[in-house]
Amino acid sequence: MFAGIDIGGTNIKFGIIDQDGLILFQNSISTQPEKGPEFMIQCLHSIIDSLTLAHPGILSFGIGFPSVVHPKDGCIYYPPNLPGWGIVPLVQLLQSATTLPIAIDNDANVAALAEATLGAGKNASHFLYVTLGTGVGGGIILNHSIFTGERGGAGEIGHIIIRADDEAGDELPYRTGTLEHHIGRYGLIRMAKELAQNYPDSLLNNYNNLDVEDISHCADEGDDAAIQCMKQAGRLLGLGLATILAVLDMRVVVIGGGISQSCPIFFETTLSTLKSRALPTIAQLVEIRKAHFSHNAGLVGAAMLGRLRIGV
Repeated sequence: MFAGIDIGGTNIKFGIIDQDGLILFQNSISTQPEKGPEFMIQCLHSIIDSLTLAHPGILSFGIGFPSVVHPKDGCIYYPPNLPGWGIVPLVQLLQSATTLPIAIDNDANVAALAEATLGAGKNASHFLYVTLGTGVGGGIILNHSIFTGERGGAGEIGHIIIRADDEAGDELPYRTGTLEHHIGRYGLIRMAKELAQNYPDSLLNNYNNLDVEDISHCADEGDDAAIQCMKQAGRLLGLGLATILAVLDMRVVVIGGGISQSCPIFFETTLSTLKSRALPTIAQLVEIRKAHFSHNAGLVGAAMLGRLRIGV
């Protein structure tokens, strides 16, 4: 058995996974990011203690964390959605809670590992994993293994600049005009609200707290503003993918995360844009696959990371 911990901006999921990816136990607690790193580290210590006590057959712990993670020392670097964090030696701080091996990597990387090991990418030696949620993240699988880059920052496709003429507002400069800024959760909601202003009868105008699921539902119902939003988001994602696939010379993309469950027109537009804008050697063979693990990719992938750490 392998323990996995998936740290998100809203919740921390944790559980026990067997070698076939079956979840034997699962639970979650609120992240409460406003309480800072010390509070979260205390929570992680408690999770490790409780899992070890309740499941004595655990062989390792794997953790997915929403930031750059240095592949050699296990330090996390400036998580963008967790206030108060800088550079923190997280593996070192957590290892004191257990004698079992602990492995940590970026949350998108561990989700990619789940798909590479047990999911939609298990028959592909090379593929790009994309996670669409609050942010836009990515994981690069090369020869069935995670490619982290020199310092753990590879795969941050959400930071591809797709609109260089955007003016910096409240965003940090490095986020201005990026893929994440435009098609992450808040970007999609902003886009939908702007489009709905041109369609007074749009269903989108009926929501007080509009979210991505609502936009997708309205598009499925034939709402013109919602359809335009999904098409525009798909086009932007397709352009971003054309760029990164040209750099990586890849032809398989696996897309997961909450937004990946959106209406078919989003994927159709993404794929058609990608085929029209990718290099011919890529466009002829490129395919987009929906992730096998829709909600638990991070949890399963974290456990598989721990398993990889001990070579089982």
